[in-house]
Amino acid sequence: MKSLIRPPKAEGAAAIDTDAAAEAFIAGAPVSTIPAEARKRKKSKANYVRTTFSLSKTVNKQIDKLSLAPRHFRASRSDVVRAGVMALLELERAELLAILEKASKSEPLTEVLDDDDE
Repeated sequence: MKSLIRPPKAEGAAAIDTDAAAEAFIAGAPVSTIPAEARKRKKSKANYVRTTFSLSKTVNKQIDKLSLAPRHFRASRSDVVRAGVMALLELERAELLAILEKASKSEPLTEVLDDDDE
């Protein structure tokens, strides 16, 4: 336990070297010309918008299953929704309208990913 006791402060040259090293470190720190308030506002700017919408329990569970499908990377629920939007954007207009009409009629999703689908 004696080794845990802090040694007494060094006097003289060692103290001066520590002070000089601290001053050199502080002098090398980057200085920002942007006021602190502006930096705080800039950091709080979000890349994404939090949106709330309603889903049936079935669709909610299917989003969870889809997010667990990848084996070599992590996919969040938001990633699943973004992937769905990307897939819809790739469709021809007639296909897109047919899928949107089917979804608007609240038809339950019948295709569920199983472990055998890989």
